[in-house]
Amino acid sequence: MKTSSEKCIICGRNVETGSKPSFCSLHLEAYRNIVRNYEAWRSAYGGLTPEEFLRRLENNDYTGKWVKEVVRVMLSNHGLLQFFLNDLSYSSRRG
Repeated sequence: MKTSSEKCIICGRNVETGSKPSFCSLHLEAYRNIVRNYEAWRSAYGGLTPEEFLRRLENNDYTGKWVKEVVRVMLSNHGLLQFFLNDLSYSSRRG
């Protein structure tokens, strides 16, 4: 995987080239997993909003460290939360 000289907004590692938002490979994979799994959670919990989904992930004992770090940053940064909502919208149109 190629990296740039830009630093991950969570951990300071080099950012994966082309990563939007600016995540290292580890946090980028966690972010992608969050986006990929939202629909399954929404279906299972009957209309779970994206913000509720993130809060459940944050408070779930089985959620991994990388995912929790990404969730916390998204919940505290409106721009990242909006980026996440856009990605969810895009993935639902594709899939």
